[in-house]
Amino acid sequence: MQAPLQTPTRPVSFLPPPPAPLPHVAPWDDRRIVTLVSAAQAALDHDLERARGCLDQLAALLDGTEKPPVDEAILLPTARATETGANKGGLAPWQLRCVMGHIQANLAQPLPVDQLAALANLSTNHFTRAFRASVGETPHTYVVKRRVRQAQILMLTTDQPLSEIAYGCGMADQAHLTRLFRQFVGETPLRWRRTWRRPTHSRDN
Repeated sequence: MQAPLQTPTRPVSFLPPPPAPLPHVAPWDDRRIVTLVSAAQAALDHDLERARGCLDQLAALLDGTEKPPVDEAILLPTARATETGANKGGLAPWQLRCVMGHIQANLAQPLPVDQLAALANLSTNHFTRAFRASVGETPHTYVVKRRVRQAQILMLTTDQPLSEIAYGCGMADQAHLTRLFRQFVGETPLRWRRTWRRPTHSRDN
């Protein structure tokens, strides 16, 4: 009687499974990784929401799922009003909301300090002191930095030439944008845009 055929058994392997491949990060992302980590560390003590956002973007970048058009960490930081500002000669909450909302909605328009003071029902000198007590910088500096930040967002998310972006953010011309951008960001708008903008058909001029 013929013996039944036996199915050969596979040798049992005691080797651990191969490690998962490391996430691929393109060389141009190296600077973004450093920036996100640095921004998260800087924000840990005073702005947990910003720190968390930077870490979320870093995780998304490393696992290849990052898709947001703008990295908060590479934008010019915005000044935040102190919660105790009103107790130290600062603006009342309703005054801050009114003034800051007006600034953000009218960045392309002239924003003289006396106009902002009128929104808060204060004299120009009183308003300037109170705004600085609440925000930590003068109204003029705050407006300029908001314009530069808005220009950064447009540089990353649109194909507009820098001359149009400058005008749309309330600056006289591209040279004006370049001067302010150097002052607050540390490099020219054209160089910054080429560094951080995803490959696209940009029309810088």
